[in-house]
Amino acid sequence: MPDVSVIIATLKPRDEIECIPYLERGTFDDYEVIVRNDDRVTTARNEGIRQAKADKLVFLDDDSHPCADYLERAADVLEREAAYAGKVVHPRDDIFAKHFTPHYSFGETPRYVTRFWGCNMGIHREVFDDVGLWDENITWGHEEKELAERVITSYDIYYDPELLVHHCYTDSIMNYWKKQYRLERQTPYYWDTQGKTTRWQWLRIAHDVFHPMHYLGWSAKHAIVRSGGNLARTAGRIRGMLVKRPSDATHS
Repeated sequence: MPDVSVIIATLKPRDEIECIPYLERGTFDDYEVIVRNDDRVTTARNEGIRQAKADKLVFLDDDSHPCADYLERAADVLEREAAYAGKVVHPRDDIFAKHFTPHYSFGETPRYVTRFWGCNMGIHREVFDDVGLWDENITWGHEEKELAERVITSYDIYYDPELLVHHCYTDSIMNYWKKQYRLERQTPYYWDTQGKTTRWQWLRIAHDVFHPMHYLGWSAKHAIVRSGGNLARTAGRIRGMLVKRPSDATHS
C-alpha cells in the first residue's frame, strides 16, 4: 500500500497533466497518482478519496508545479498533522502577482491557519471520515473554504511554507473576470450553508456592487481590473441567486 495518494481532478489526458512530471523528479516514490475526470471537481475529488489506497491524501491541480521534495515533506507533515496547507506562488511578475494573489500564501512562518487551496493541500483520511467529504453541490468555487470550515471545527490545518507549489492564478484580465463570475455563481449556495437568509444575501450583493472602494486601484490598470472583477462577481452572484439551488448542503 502506498504511503501517499495524490488526487488530481482534471479533464486533461494523463500525459498532459503538468504536475505529474514534477512529482516524478523527486526522490520519494512511495505514492500513487489518481486522476479523475468526473463532471464536478468535488465529485472527482470524492471519487479519488474512495479509490485511494493511502490514508495520507494530497490534492493538487493539473497545472500545479510542486517543489522537488514535495511528497516526502507532505508525507512527513501528514504523519503528525490532520491537514495541511502549502504555500502557493503565482509564478509571474504581473498585476495579479502584485495585487490579486495575497491570499495564496500565509507567509514564510509555519503556523496553524483556517484555509487551504485545492492546488496545494493534504488531509488525512480520518478527517473525511469525521467531517464528511467535499460538498458535491458546489461545482467549483468556495469548495475549499466550505470544507476548511468543517475541518477546523475538530482539527487543525497546519501551514508549511516549505510545501511550495507554483500555480498560475490566471492567464489574463479577461480570464480573471470569467473566473470571478464562475466563482461567485456558487456564493449564494455557500451562503446558504452558513444559514444566511435570502434578504441578507441580496443586501450583501447590493452593498458590494455599490461600494466605491471596490472600484479603486493603485493604478488605472489596477482599478480597471478590480472594477471589472467586481461587476463579474456581482453578475455571478445574481445568477446564483436566480437559478434553482439545493435547499440544504450535503456532504456525502
